[in-house]
Amino acid sequence: MNEFTRSLLYVALLVCIPIVTACIQKGIAVFIEFIAAKTNDIKVQRLVREIGSAVSDAVAAMNQTYVNDLKTAGTFKEAEQKEALMRAVSAALKSMSSDAKDYINSNFGNTTQYLKNRIEAQIDANHVAAKQAAVQNTLNLG
Repeated sequence: MNEFTRSLLYVALLVCIPIVTACIQKGIAVFIEFIAAKTNDIKVQRLVREIGSAVSDAVAAMNQTYVNDLKTAGTFKEAEQKEALMRAVSAALKSMSSDAKDYINSNFGNTTQYLKNRIEAQIDANHVAAKQAAVQNTLNLG
C-alpha cells in the first residue's frame, strides 16, 4: 500500500470511528428508553388492574356482608351508606400493595378520596347493570 492510500485510510478512520461510536451510543440510548418505557407500561398496567380488582372486590364484599343484610332489614339509610362506603375503602386499602397506593398518590392525589370516587362509580355501574338485567328479564318473560 502506498503512502497516500495509507494516509487516506488513516484520515477516514479518524473521521468515521467517532461518528460510528456516536451512532452506536445513540442506538443503545434509544433501546434503553424503549425497554424502560415498556417496563413502566407493564408496571402501570399491573397497578391499574390491582386497583380495579381491589375496588370491585371491596364493593362485592360490602354488598355481601353488610349492605344486603341492612337492605333486607329495611335499615339501609344515609348513615349506613356512608359506613358501607368507608368499609369498602378500608377493604380496598388493605388489599392493595404499597406500590399501588404510591401510584394513586403520585398520579391522582389523596388515595382515600380516589378510592371513594372509584367505589361510588363501581356501585353506580352495578346498579345500572342490575336495572338492565331486570329489564331484560321482563322482556324475555313477556
